Amino acid sequence: FYWGWWISWAPFVGMFIARISRGRTIREFMLGVMFVPTTIAFFWLCIFGGSAIYLELNAQGGVGTAGVADLVRNWDLPGALYGTIDQVTSVSWLNWIMAALATFLLATWFITSSDSGTLVITTMLSMGDDHPPQHFRILWGLGEGLVAAILLLAGGLLALQTASIAAALPVSVVLLLMTYGIVKSLHDDPSEVKAPSGERAADGTRMAQELHA
Repeated sequence: FYWGWWISWAPFVGMFIARISRGRTIREFMLGVMFVPTTIAFFWLCIFGGSAIYLELNAQGGVGTAGVADLVRNWDLPGALYGTIDQVTSVSWLNWIMAALATFLLATWFITSSDSGTLVITTMLSMGDDHPPQHFRILWGLGEGLVAAILLLAGGLLALQTASIAAALPVSVVLLLMTYGIVKSLHDDPSEVKAPSGERAADGTRMAQELHA
């Protein structure tokens, strides 16, 4: 499922990140897109996942009696998250802060994901306009939410997963073509043209034009 989920999101997230990363080098792009989020996710999973495992292994009623594993098996993931937070410490105000922070992070993830997807869709439908009409974005945002709600009501999370995988299959072919395209573009990058003296030209585009002339 996660394979299909990532691929189905790739066109939206890729175009959105490319837009906000304009002017940055490939090294900066890779650092900001791959390593920083991966590091944050690593610590998130280590802290909360490790805490849940510790609670289950050291439960008073025996291994597996803390209740977190049962919530996960029943797909009550929000209950598992907040249940873990509630048992991490006995300080009520600290639990409240951690729960509020988790809620804020989840809300920002949903909002930014929906906003980026809506922006990319309206940009493509507006023939590449970087600033599509606001009412256009609102209309498509409501449409996305409506489709997601219908899928959840019709078949729950399974229907949403099936739709994601079905959408990801054709996109995977497009990703292969995009990979070939970016490799070819990097090989043809005029900034890599060398000056006759062996030094890199200050203006790669101008040097390329001079060499072609």
